[in-house]
Amino acid sequence: MKQNSVKAGMKRKRKGSVGRQVPRKRGKVDCFASLHDDIVLDIFQKLPADILRYKTRFVCKRWFSLITDRVLRDHASFLLENTGGSSAVRLMDISEHHQGLALKDQSLELQYTGRTKSWCNEFLLITDLNKQGSLYVYDIISQKGLFLPPCSTSCGGHYGCKCGVGLSYDKFKGVYKVVHVFWGPQIQCELLTLKGDIASCSSLAWKKIGGPYYTGQRQYYWDDPVSVQGRYFHWDVHCNKYLVSMDTVKERFRQTRLPVSDVFPMNKRYFLVEMGGFLSLLHNVTLDKINIWMLKDYQRSKWENMQSISISSYLCSSIYPGFVLPFPVTCVRSKRYIIFRKPGPESGLYSYDLKDKVMRRLDIDIKPGERCVVRTIVAASSFEIKA
Repeated sequence: MKQNSVKAGMKRKRKGSVGRQVPRKRGKVDCFASLHDDIVLDIFQKLPADILRYKTRFVCKRWFSLITDRVLRDHASFLLENTGGSSAVRLMDISEHHQGLALKDQSLELQYTGRTKSWCNEFLLITDLNKQGSLYVYDIISQKGLFLPPCSTSCGGHYGCKCGVGLSYDKFKGVYKVVHVFWGPQIQCELLTLKGDIASCSSLAWKKIGGPYYTGQRQYYWDDPVSVQGRYFHWDVHCNKYLVSMDTVKERFRQTRLPVSDVFPMNKRYFLVEMGGFLSLLHNVTLDKINIWMLKDYQRSKWENMQSISISSYLCSSIYPGFVLPFPVTCVRSKRYIIFRKPGPESGLYSYDLKDKVMRRLDIDIKPGERCVVRTIVAASSFEIKA
């Protein structure tokens, strides 16, 4: 009897101890964290490009780096907008595949009428169509934006070609920089730093930066800047010797010498384009021959003649004196394909395969009044600016 009572007591004790146990909380397991990059990339490749570009890429730093540096490395993006300043624009995405190039045309409503001057990551820098002294930053993901505070020094208006403006990204400090530059007795420059929240832009102030005096011929005509790596800006000011360049991280100007001496502003036979992280100059040597120069050393203005390509005379323009070269729009980041635009009433987009040396017309309708705004992708430490 005594033995049976002891066993019964032990059973009651075990039951009581079990009843008092607190169940352990299972921590959340990140399955992707344990997967190798190659496996994650295979999964990403199955998703649509717009989902990768505008949603998946901003989940975490690892996904941002993988998608930006590997999945989207063979992509090129640019906007097509009417020169009249319509809010309806088209987003063109060109990606490289084994069979060639894949094209995607997507309509966007910016909910704002103006002229886009620069595009960095997901942010557009737009000049006001009606208020020439106003600049506007627009986020195409959240579809929100805000007017920037007025510049402290007037250049006569941002809408035309009296000044140069651009939007860059400083990945070391994790901030965007709006650059406003124009001629004075010397180069005049102002910077506005956006520290992650454009809703507070109204309280920011422009910072003046003293620019250098430039030698040689000077023209009061600024093209839109060619952005390289989201850091270096290069403006063609239609001088026969140099470009106006700026390192927006160090906030310093320099005079970038042109690689050819027979290029004159009144007989312009070259165009600038970003190619594989370098500034490239396409020089029209003859009616159907183009030399490709690449700026390999920014500090020393050292150019290298990479190769020569032959194009069809059909692509050359006969209605613009001196402009016989089709406009290079952008380059797929693998540096294999260059996207050209034929000027004139029969406007169209063409791709040139630098490997197979073949020019093909792209299946994209483009109007003569539409202008191209190329996107610069920078691996940002801050994934988005909240509006």
